[in-house]
Amino acid sequence: MHFTGNLPFAVLGAPLAQQGLVVDGVATVNLQIGGTAAAPVINGTVSTNGAKLVDVRRNLAVNNLAATVTFNGSQAVISRLSGNLGGGGTISASGTIGIQPAGGFPADISIRLDKAVYVDGTLVVSTVNGTVGLRGPIASATLSGKLLLDKTSITVPEKLPTSLREIDIRHKNAPRAVLAQMRNNGERKPGEKSSVITLDLEIDAPSHIFVRGRGIDAELGGQVTIRGTAAAPIVTGGFTMRRGRLTILNRRLDFSDKSRITFAGDLTPALDMEATSSSGTTTLTVDVAGLATDPAITFSSSPELPQDEVLAQLIFGQSMSKLSPVQIAQLADAVSQLAGNRSTSLFEGLRNQLGVDDFDVSTDSKGQTSVSVGRYLNDRTYFELQQGGSAGAKAVINLDVGRGVKLRGGAGGNGEGEAGIVYEREY
Repeated sequence: MHFTGNLPFAVLGAPLAQQGLVVDGVATVNLQIGGTAAAPVINGTVSTNGAKLVDVRRNLAVNNLAATVTFNGSQAVISRLSGNLGGGGTISASGTIGIQPAGGFPADISIRLDKAVYVDGTLVVSTVNGTVGLRGPIASATLSGKLLLDKTSITVPEKLPTSLREIDIRHKNAPRAVLAQMRNNGERKPGEKSSVITLDLEIDAPSHIFVRGRGIDAELGGQVTIRGTAAAPIVTGGFTMRRGRLTILNRRLDFSDKSRITFAGDLTPALDMEATSSSGTTTLTVDVAGLATDPAITFSSSPELPQDEVLAQLIFGQSMSKLSPVQIAQLADAVSQLAGNRSTSLFEGLRNQLGVDDFDVSTDSKGQTSVSVGRYLNDRTYFELQQGGSAGAKAVINLDVGRGVKLRGGAGGNGEGEAGIVYEREY
């Protein structure tokens, strides 16, 4: 048989969808197939340019996919395979795949990642460099190599969803139609074999592992090893603290050097971080522990105090019984923030009802309260009203003129004014 022409990937939509893949584009085919069904002999080429591949299960998209595969009778030789990842960076590959069914389609492929950005859609954003190899029969090949993480951000969610819960569904006495649907969705029958990719990867990240959210701002570094299989990875090792802090209202605490990020067998980061402070003769400790999806933040002290008393001493330096009503409201807001329930925050509710972009209440060491509200008049102009302290009422306006330059002006109720130019740059 001799095939020549253009083949849209859409004709492969159904089998690819079962693997969680979506491919858009056209392949140019020039193939000659001989031999037998058990031992086919394939010669010719298959190439594509400008194609797009989306792996729904792994949240990956490859754009501008270009490939040239040459068949020499017994092997498919990948001489060109490259694309741009949707999040940034490039991926390329080369190597061979045997096309004899009796041999299990042995693969020997080298895959290179160049500043490839991976986004899992929930917690992790990472920039990856390195080369890995896929070798062995394609259904049970081993993916091995060493990867260097340039920069990785792990976000601790500020707010936890309350309406989404995992539903454990088990089929009992399922009718034929349901069984057929399960098969179409890729569920395996007992004893049915599936492809298993074995992992042997080393991840090196000496620094630039950032953890942020719920007042946490930390940088860690280290090494991890990923083994097991792609379906059930086993992760060992972890990242240790380089520098970091925890900010609760106006109080900042530094994390200790023994703080770590480990992995609970899979790829979900587990936090084990500790920060300490002192108030008089009392030592206060804040522990952040658990999976990054929902860590538990607890407070303790020496000598031992109730948690609400520890938090009052930590933030305001005085007993709970001496706090003003505003300070108690701030304390409740801080607890809500740390617990990931900002939707129940008193100040969040006031901000929404007032229709402003920022609402802030602060108290000084003497218990005096200051209130400020701010709102964007347009994309470049921010207006703020402040009330409290010895200065009394004050109005401030900030105008963003571009390239990091802002003009700032203010006027107080006592007739005093101010003006200035501010330059800021992120690096």
